[in-house]
Amino acid sequence: MLKTSHIKSDIQPRLDRLPWSKWHVRIVFALGFAWLLDSLEANIIGSVLGILKKIWNFTPLQGSLTVSVWLIGIMIGSVVFGYLSDRFGRKRVFFLTLLWYGLFTAACAFSDNIWVFIFLRFLAALGIGGEYAAISSAVVEFIPKNVRGKSDAFIMSLWPVGAMCSALLVMLTLRLFPLEIAWRAGFLFAVVLALFALYIRKNVPESPRWLVNRQRIQEADRIVTAAEKEIMEEKDLMELPRTQPITIHPVAFSVWPQTKELYSKYFGRMVLGAALNFSQVALGYGSIAFASLVLFPITNTSPEVVPFYMTVAFMFAFLGGLTSVFMVDTVGRKLTGIISYCSYLIACLGIIFVASSLSALVSLCVMQYCYTWGWVTEYVIKSEIFPTRSRAAAIGWATFFGRTGGIITAPILTAVYQSTASLSAVAFALALLVSPGFIAACFWAIKGIEGKHKALEELTKD
Repeated sequence: MLKTSHIKSDIQPRLDRLPWSKWHVRIVFALGFAWLLDSLEANIIGSVLGILKKIWNFTPLQGSLTVSVWLIGIMIGSVVFGYLSDRFGRKRVFFLTLLWYGLFTAACAFSDNIWVFIFLRFLAALGIGGEYAAISSAVVEFIPKNVRGKSDAFIMSLWPVGAMCSALLVMLTLRLFPLEIAWRAGFLFAVVLALFALYIRKNVPESPRWLVNRQRIQEADRIVTAAEKEIMEEKDLMELPRTQPITIHPVAFSVWPQTKELYSKYFGRMVLGAALNFSQVALGYGSIAFASLVLFPITNTSPEVVPFYMTVAFMFAFLGGLTSVFMVDTVGRKLTGIISYCSYLIACLGIIFVASSLSALVSLCVMQYCYTWGWVTEYVIKSEIFPTRSRAAAIGWATFFGRTGGIITAPILTAVYQSTASLSAVAFALALLVSPGFIAACFWAIKGIEGKHKALEELTKD
């Protein structure tokens, strides 16, 4: 990166010293609710895939492509919008990505065949990929260091809540409309909720840390000063603890130097993020796709019941996220990462024992619990180990490489089952696919830095 100067700033320490307040709650609510609706848009496919298969009579391979192209879109969107977020700010990208995926999600409702549907889902996924980079960056840049881990983990944990809402939404539309119309109504109603997310998102200010990095010190100071005044009035405080300015290195934005720095100075951290992301996507998307396309059909589970089963599975996923919430700021990121990713290997073996519709549901619930426990921990780690100037781009690149786990897992699992008719073979194949995350977590525990209760700037010293 091209460093333009060295300046001292007290903006970052002032943010970290703030006591938890309604100001923080508003930010967490706005980002968390928007994240929940991102999830609703993304996960509605899990509830309608069986319905679409019944209507359009497509093959399991075509069905798995709906997952694969979605992940390809996320890969591309996360990198492109990640750079845009680092260049133009978190808030601008918030609005752009939300409008983007809302538009193409609405278009999905008017698909008349599987190929049109796949194409439109790809376009919608570009916006969701941008959300991953922008929201993950903004969360850690606002929240005080002592509660940053649990706050970030809580927001990320709302993803399965959005997934539950998507399943409930499809269940509702199935009661109100014929099968051919119900899935379309579900997509359209999801867009209405996205408009509300757009409304509440406007209350989130620009990241003061990003503003400082862009040498817009006065703007950053106005945001932090207003927050301090509000919090002091709320808490009836006469003054806040004193802080010492820190030295920062503002940079002239340029894509190539930014990328070069990430792949040299922060290469190990990029590998960590990609490995963790690869494993969690392989387990999360792989388990949903395999359950929808194979486990539920071979156990004679009705497609109309699948949305209910998905709701139950997502409830367990939420509990997995809460497990991370309670652990990351107590036992720390490292230990939470090792335990959660070790659970992935155990969860995969549950596929071996599937023999009925109920056991298929139990297996899916276990995998979703472990999946969210791990990926929420991953995002806490990944979002705080890169500098503000490149945070969104780094998250984007880690997501780009990590999402290949989801792209290859669904076709591999369906192909393994079709060639062997053995659930044991599928279980071991999935365990192998998710193993990079556990290996990476172990290496990070030995060589990495523990982020618990540390300022972001301590984790990325130049």
